Amino acid sequence: MDMTRTAAPERQWKTVSVPPEPPARFVSAFFSASRAGLVLSAVMLGTAIWLRNGSFLVLGLAALSYSCIFGAALAGLYRRITIDAVLKHHVASVRQPNLLAVTVSGYAPTSAVLLDIDVALPAWVVKRHERTSPGSVTVFLDATRKGRYLVGDVCLTLKDPLRVFHLQRRYPAGLVLTVVPRPVPLERLHIALTSPLDGQRVRFAPNEDTSELTGVVPYASHPMSRIHWKMSAHTGQLCAKEFVPSATTTVVLVVDYTVQRERSFTLELLDDTLSTAASSILQYAVDHKLPFGIASLGAEPAWSGVGHDRTHQLSCLSIVAASAATPSVQPHIVTDWLRRNVAKFPAQSQLVVLASALGEQDVVHLLRQREHFTRVTVVLFPEGTFLLPGEHRAPYFLHDTTGLQRLRTLQRVLRENGVELTIIGLNDPLSAVATA
Repeated sequence: MDMTRTAAPERQWKTVSVPPEPPARFVSAFFSASRAGLVLSAVMLGTAIWLRNGSFLVLGLAALSYSCIFGAALAGLYRRITIDAVLKHHVASVRQPNLLAVTVSGYAPTSAVLLDIDVALPAWVVKRHERTSPGSVTVFLDATRKGRYLVGDVCLTLKDPLRVFHLQRRYPAGLVLTVVPRPVPLERLHIALTSPLDGQRVRFAPNEDTSELTGVVPYASHPMSRIHWKMSAHTGQLCAKEFVPSATTTVVLVVDYTVQRERSFTLELLDDTLSTAASSILQYAVDHKLPFGIASLGAEPAWSGVGHDRTHQLSCLSIVAASAATPSVQPHIVTDWLRRNVAKFPAQSQLVVLASALGEQDVVHLLRQREHFTRVTVVLFPEGTFLLPGEHRAPYFLHDTTGLQRLRTLQRVLRENGVELTIIGLNDPLSAVATA
């Protein structure tokens, strides 16, 4: 299963085209570009006539000729030039190439007139490269961080070879880029979802109905229990059993983007980690044909509803892109939201909670609501110890808080009662995996 591919491969072209200027604008553009040169030429010619100096006369005529020639060239190009801003993807992943292409037509790269293209972009949208072709120049852009970005005006600046005259023209783009994190395998994030069938921690292909066998497939990193020994002996190569995906369990993902206390990590780091984990779980649900929905708890809470196809995945990813980590003083945000909205979930759903911190009272409330869900999975991203899960803990660096130590001691008890608690520190290795 390839989890590093683009979360939303559907392409939706959106083009903003600006037609050429009418011919009546040629005169005003000419005087706007060459006004300074014409004034300087007139002064030099007047000085030459007054002083009867041949050198000043030659310089004045040369300046006048240069101003007229390149002023007319800039005005003519300004009038006939066109621009197309093409948004190639409605929803795209981080660092996906060629999200937006700005093409200028009617300009020859070999022309003596210089052309600069400047696009008003947010901080996380960058210009990668340009491509020139006969009659056009194309600028390619992409985004380095998830979010919803508004592409501003496209400014074209025409200059003469000596960069004395310049003429600008602005084109309103008005395009919105929706950029989501790239999904990664849950094993790399050290997140193990539980199976809704038997409640066991699994690593390979959970959420399948093992009572309905649909066929066999070539063996490829499947668990040993999935090997079809009789068919393997008959064909001479290892085969694995393939079961019907279980679509009876709905994955309800609740992402808490709020931070209630002082922190040493940045909000951007928490935002990227939570969003990467959320997009990975959504991709997991789509790959296993499971109904799913997402709730984003932050400055503006949002709930996507329940769906199962890629169109619904786009809606969920748009919610992730619009969310942002934010400080808050309100406690029990997750449990309060669940108390008000638990009736919206299908019966016996699987609840997955992503947060930076969760108190003991919140865990107790989740235990009380255990009857509404098949399983409850809680993944916390607190301040970490710069160690990957399974490594020895450093007793001298970034100790856990009292509440976090208490939750660690309750992990086994919670697992026995149907609440799977995973604690992953916001450390450098995990952030490198999430943004790779």
